[in-house]
Amino acid sequence: MIKWFFENHFNQIKPYLNYRELDSKSIKKSLILAPHADDEWIGNSQILSKTFSTVYYFQFLGNNYSESNKRIRRNELENLRKKINFDLILSDNYEDYSDLENLILTQNFSDIFIPFPIDWHQEHIKVNTILHEVLVKVDKKINLKFYHISVPFAKESEGYFLPITKKELIEKNNIFSKIYQSQYNTPISRLNYQQRLNAKGFKYYAIENYLELDFEEWADLLTYIENNYETKIKKMIFSIDNLTDIRQLSNQVYTDWKLSQIK
Repeated sequence: MIKWFFENHFNQIKPYLNYRELDSKSIKKSLILAPHADDEWIGNSQILSKTFSTVYYFQFLGNNYSESNKRIRRNELENLRKKINFDLILSDNYEDYSDLENLILTQNFSDIFIPFPIDWHQEHIKVNTILHEVLVKVDKKINLKFYHISVPFAKESEGYFLPITKKELIEKNNIFSKIYQSQYNTPISRLNYQQRLNAKGFKYYAIENYLELDFEEWADLLTYIENNYETKIKKMIFSIDNLTDIRQLSNQVYTDWKLSQIK
């Protein structure tokens, strides 16, 4: 069914016009915020593969906060670190994020990669709220690049992308399957098709794209999401396996937010 939606929707989808290719060499020092172990790889495999990054793992666990699940997910991310090679910071306090504050203050990060908050998953949104509070406190401006997981970006959005060859996409899948065995139910094919749909209009097989917002836009978007989560955003979870519907919902919410700025 997912394959059918991909093939059926490919001819209808409008390509991203406002995304430009990112030179990975321009990323001097990146911080990737991962709410859950596997988010960092789903959204940023090419950043992790082509640059040396720091991953800050919040150790959020969705609906299963058992100690055994916490240990399993942490070990999986540790195994990815050993294979890919990046710095890993584990958050061990769900109330105090002074370690993240100190990390940003002491490390000269050029870019922070964070899940885009137009997302049905409340823990992806929570990471945005936490980072916003930290950046206000430290009064430090850093380039914010947003990555998506199960909700693609709206076609009117702007940002960057990194290309993925067919070989790289196969390798991305193989690594995910070997490392994240606890997530065997994750529909990898759906994620693949979204990355391939993202590449329409470009000369590449697939892409990982990163939306860019300035600090003030981001703050306004977080307020919009807080006010509209229950009515407009929460329901996205029921459409994530429909490649057509989830993109339409993403476009609708993004457009509604932009219109609210004008008002």
